[in-house]
Amino acid sequence: MGKKYSEGHPYKVIAFCLSCFSNDEQQRLIKKVVSECRKHSCKVVFFSTLTDFCYGDINDAGEKKIFQTISVECYDAIILMAESFKQDEEQIALAKRAEEAKVPVIVVNKHMEYGIQVSFDYKEIFRKIVKHMVEEHGYRVINFMGGVPGISYADDRLDAFKEVLAENGILYEPERVFYGSFLEEPTQKAMQEMFESGLSLPEAIICANDNMAFSVCRFLQEKGYRVPEDIAVSGFDAVSFARYNSPSLTTGGSSMDECLRAIFEIIDGQKPEKWTNGEICISGEIQMGHSCGCPEPGNAYVIEELVKLREEFRKESRYQWDMNQMVANYGNAENLKDVIYAIPEYMKSLRYKDFWFCANENLVEDAELIQRRHSGKYIDEACTYTKVMNVLHYHYTEQETAVDFQQQIPFGELIPDRQRQFAENDYFLAVTVHMKGTTAGYAVISFDLDSFWSAQYASFITSFRYLLEMQKAQMKLMRVYMCDPLTNLYNRNGFYQKIQTVMQAAKNLDMSVISLDMDRLKKINDTYGHAEGDKALVALADIIRASTSGEIAARIGGDEFLIVFTGLDIGEHTDEIVCRIKQGIWDYNERNGKDYELHASIGAYTNRIGSHNLDFS
Repeated sequence: MGKKYSEGHPYKVIAFCLSCFSNDEQQRLIKKVVSECRKHSCKVVFFSTLTDFCYGDINDAGEKKIFQTISVECYDAIILMAESFKQDEEQIALAKRAEEAKVPVIVVNKHMEYGIQVSFDYKEIFRKIVKHMVEEHGYRVINFMGGVPGISYADDRLDAFKEVLAENGILYEPERVFYGSFLEEPTQKAMQEMFESGLSLPEAIICANDNMAFSVCRFLQEKGYRVPEDIAVSGFDAVSFARYNSPSLTTGGSSMDECLRAIFEIIDGQKPEKWTNGEICISGEIQMGHSCGCPEPGNAYVIEELVKLREEFRKESRYQWDMNQMVANYGNAENLKDVIYAIPEYMKSLRYKDFWFCANENLVEDAELIQRRHSGKYIDEACTYTKVMNVLHYHYTEQETAVDFQQQIPFGELIPDRQRQFAENDYFLAVTVHMKGTTAGYAVISFDLDSFWSAQYASFITSFRYLLEMQKAQMKLMRVYMCDPLTNLYNRNGFYQKIQTVMQAAKNLDMSVISLDMDRLKKINDTYGHAEGDKALVALADIIRASTSGEIAARIGGDEFLIVFTGLDIGEHTDEIVCRIKQGIWDYNERNGKDYELHASIGAYTNRIGSHNLDFS
């Protein structure tokens, strides 16, 4: 078990897990969390995703691997914004790991078997909105736009609606309840059903979330009705766009300030005021707008915000063009390192401080390593993260971007030079990097909250992931073209491609060629079958692989093998390789217990390359 990142330091380190870091609501939450951390002497690593796992597709499968990057024993607390994720399996596993490591885990707004549960009383918050519409404005004929029947929180909002009507002596009419499934298009259809139902028009429509309320307002306005003068509307969730709606939307939601206050009381070892039987229930608040009939709140900021949004949209469009160019320019790069060293040019407008791409050890697999990929150094591609991570680090300044690809860290260290980085930074953001669900590694970034371009960082990660996928596909094609599928050595194509490059770069060096012909392969095939003959070829290839290191080794024909390398005064090294191969063959025959022995004819030649051509055709 690893030691805590905070050990020996005057701060605690917490892991804060939430989905979709780039949207406005999550950005507001991140800023609040950072502010609270500073008050309570905490450092925070945000672990986030590009999706909320709603679709369960291959990208969701890759994004879920972010939970596996969290070495729970290294943190002083784990905060899980569970409601922001639509699937629970990985979250439950994380909470269980934390509890087993005796690390406090706080689960927000989704009940789990493990951890301290913090929940929002959404039903009571919704009641406040309905009471405001009924008791403050006096609406009596009210339609209800519900979410999805049978889902607990959707049913709770309908129950709150019924309760407030009953408390105020208003008859509940089931025919005035419609369902928009919390989404825009179904809400438009539900509104059409409402107008075709033959019911008298309502004085108000209470919606179970803001998304449906926006859709209701738009439908009414397209029909020529004024909101709120003809029909009032309210929503729920308090999304940031509510104040920009026309009219501004009356809505309500959870009090994140109160939630964070309770979370940090737990981290500080205190017992929150509303703690009951291991659970904490948080109340909420109404956000007044004009859609209910209240006076329009001060909107002097709206024009300013619209100008900012327009400028942001312009910059985002330009950056998306840059991302398209990055993919077009480097999608067919000869190797991944070319891509990696070109990336800073496309990252600089994100206004980050440091970016670490912690790649699985088997990600950047040069052609020279193809023939050794079964040697045990690399894990299978289906595995998640390797025990050692190769780290690409970009440090950005306005003058230049430093690139360092030589670092390695054990998995669980998060980033290199972690103690110094925690001393200099209060917060980091970590996301997983995957290729069609297969993990490539993870990315960590340090940044300034006021200047970091989070929305386009999400776009960059998507494009970077796509480049990795293209590189991986290209490597697979190169293996088919250059690699012998039976022995995993180079084939004839691969051998000629490699040796031409070597000879062009080493004209003033010596070159050694070791030729091997496997003896009596036809007899093994005829006597014991071709499958046994293949095993003998693989055995000889394994001996060649074990007897070489940086040399080019290839199977260029049925039973023909070549080993080629260059250097100065390499005759002695050539003899050493031949001796190792002969010893390997002898050892194999001693232990294999087969009815036949493995033998090979071996020859070697060394000479200065000069202007010679190599042709074995």
